[in-house]
Amino acid sequence: MTFSPDLERELRQSVRQARLVAFTCCYVGPAMYILSLGSQALRGRWELFLGGFGRLPWGDPRVPVSLAAAAAAMALALVLPPRLGRPGDARAALGVLKARNLLSSALLVAVAICGLVLGVKIGPPAASLSLVLFLAPMVRGWFVFPSEARWRRAMAVRN
Repeated sequence: MTFSPDLERELRQSVRQARLVAFTCCYVGPAMYILSLGSQALRGRWELFLGGFGRLPWGDPRVPVSLAAAAAAMALALVLPPRLGRPGDARAALGVLKARNLLSSALLVAVAICGLVLGVKIGPPAASLSLVLFLAPMVRGWFVFPSEARWRRAMAVRN
């Protein structure tokens, strides 16, 4: 479906901006956290990321708290954005789509931040769990990455 020239331009610009936000939050941020944790807390011993969960101090309250925070952020990233509203026209729908993308991206990067905090505070025993929390936004980000065709369909339904 085609829209007015102004709305077409706004759609394309919004999709580009949303892709930049999603890419930065879901891929660049977690990649930088992996590099930072690996070079600083693990002191370049990258193999510790693949060491497993056997040495993880499950009794340390920071572990379940970090996991609970990450799980809550992941769940909210799945459930909350679709509930942001159902506007009546295409321009309002574009605003909702941008807000959904921003909220999803922010919640997904929060999952990676939980992994970073866990890795910095506990150190090498938490490296594998941190890696899982770094990779979760990357995997989920694949499904929330903005598609112009998908946004166009969502806007057309409301036009």
